[in-house]
Amino acid sequence: MPDHLPDCPCCHGALSPVEFAIRSAWPDPMLALSEAEREATWGNHHLRQADGIGAFVRCLMPVRLTGGGSIEFSVWLQVDPDSLRHAHEIWETPAYADLRLEGTVSNDVKPWDDLLGAPGRAEVRELESIPYLVADEGTLLYRILHEEWDHDEVLSRLTPALPTPVRQRITERWSLERSAGLELKWHENRLYFAGPGRTVHLDSLGPPPGLSPADVITALTEDAPRDRDGELTEEDGDLRRHAFWRPALGDGRIVHNLHGFVAVPGSVLHLVCVYDDPDSLDWAQRVWRSVRPEKG
Repeated sequence: MPDHLPDCPCCHGALSPVEFAIRSAWPDPMLALSEAEREATWGNHHLRQADGIGAFVRCLMPVRLTGGGSIEFSVWLQVDPDSLRHAHEIWETPAYADLRLEGTVSNDVKPWDDLLGAPGRAEVRELESIPYLVADEGTLLYRILHEEWDHDEVLSRLTPALPTPVRQRITERWSLERSAGLELKWHENRLYFAGPGRTVHLDSLGPPPGLSPADVITALTEDAPRDRDGELTEEDGDLRRHAFWRPALGDGRIVHNLHGFVAVPGSVLHLVCVYDDPDSLDWAQRVWRSVRPEKG
């Protein structure tokens, strides 16, 4: 069963596995306003102004990723009100081709610290497109636009469902593969992934000192149901994996659960893969096997 691939969170069009777009809906300084207050400000999807906050133009920030992929962020550039007025006047005229803007980036985009407020410029490259960000050599924005960035480091910071798998850091100790089509979510300070017909719940535990990984998993599964469709135990040096799977009743219907444990000395990760289709067992086992300990 292929992983569900989401539509683009910006335009809702179909996405390829390596080329897609992420849109910042509002400049960060406007997030202090209520939704109704934001909607009442002057502007549209590309130009915005709020009294006492500032004037903003949406721009494109393309980023190259390792592995040959890329991602295109749309972020807001804060400009002076006269520049915004001029942009509005020529936006749909031939003069738009010569539009040049100067300002500061108005969205905090991870994994880049200090991007919010960084100086930048914008220029029009295509008449059918919003302006592209440009920057002076030696600045953070220049590095973002011209260097190649780690695929997992960039994409794992995004909460929408992605069209490609990404290695997701769960804690300082653990990471695993977040499957294509799964959205990153939080509930009561716990991270989980969710998508059509599939959910992955995660719980990092600190076991009592002195217990071996095998003993820790034995203790955690001591009271688990014995009626199972199957189970597996695997070892790799000091790392021990154990999983079992069984059907369960969820929301008035039958779903399928894989309970997976991965333990190393001093730490254990428990995950539960919940899936509607029993043929997704291979997917659940792949997620469980993708868990690995990290340094630092």
